Amino acid sequence: MPTSNTCVKTGPHSVAMSQIPYPDTPGPGQALIRTTLSTICGSDMHIVDEMPIPGGVPMGHEAIGIVEAVGAGVTGFKAGDRVATSCLLCCGICARCQEGDQSVCETFNAPGNLLFGAQGEFFLVNGAQTSMAKVPDSLADEQVLFVTDIMSTGFAAIERAAIRPGDTVAIFAQGPVGLCATAGARTYGAGTIIAVESIPERVAMAKRFGADVVLEPGEAVSKIMAMTGGKGVDIAVEALGHQVTFENACQVTRIGGTVSSVGVYGAFPELKMPTSGSFIHRKLVTTLCPVGTKRMDRLMALVSGGKVDLTPLITHSMKISDTPAGYDLFRKKEGGVLKIALRP
Repeated sequence: MPTSNTCVKTGPHSVAMSQIPYPDTPGPGQALIRTTLSTICGSDMHIVDEMPIPGGVPMGHEAIGIVEAVGAGVTGFKAGDRVATSCLLCCGICARCQEGDQSVCETFNAPGNLLFGAQGEFFLVNGAQTSMAKVPDSLADEQVLFVTDIMSTGFAAIERAAIRPGDTVAIFAQGPVGLCATAGARTYGAGTIIAVESIPERVAMAKRFGADVVLEPGEAVSKIMAMTGGKGVDIAVEALGHQVTFENACQVTRIGGTVSSVGVYGAFPELKMPTSGSFIHRKLVTTLCPVGTKRMDRLMALVSGGKVDLTPLITHSMKISDTPAGYDLFRKKEGGVLKIALRP
């Protein structure tokens, strides 16, 4: 029975490494994965710092790894395959999965279908047949790591807003997900991309990923309205999960436009709609990261074709055994940190 040195939540605002045993033979529908690359996500911070999830939960849901063993019913993968693992698990056969909404799979009780344990030497994947994708030999782990979560989320913020070529897009906050939304807006043909951010390293990365202009948060609303002749943008993406950024996104969206929210509002008991008349005849969409084998295959095809390169998001590197220190760094946003590569 392999034992994994894994980061676990030990209480509010606290994580530590712990030894977790895994079976030699996974159960039906499962795959045991040996981690080759993982990372820390903003959602991990919400789980540790804000959500009433008990201590002892193994952390991590973005990872690339090698299949060690598969359980009964997993026929698409075998030991030795290098795979990307969906951050959300799906069965592939329930009504929602059949409709193409794998992220809200009914079998694994979405939205509680989050993968856990990927910040460890080994982890188990449920629904492995449809929750993993083989990584092409031509692509490095670092090139495809983000198809497991933040690339899919950021690109989906643009997709679900039904972007049209030439649309003007404003993206509030340029953390990892916001930067992926910026890259997605560029990939899908936005005419003008306006990013909102104040941290210098993130401002620079936003421009690198396709932002035409980057505005300070405090002046963003007035400047966006001036830039658009008082009409507002076609699409505004809220990628932070704060009340004020949600309100700002609503205020700069034109009549008939779309507010696309991918922020996690875990620290707030409620999210209030603006009352200033800025939400008349506008559309609001929210997105839970699209997942599944075919989704990751498509995103890896974009990477393989040279359409997008998100590797600059990896700003730091640590051993998996040092993951708790990574949480402290990520929480403080020090040293220009965006994403931390965690390796065995």
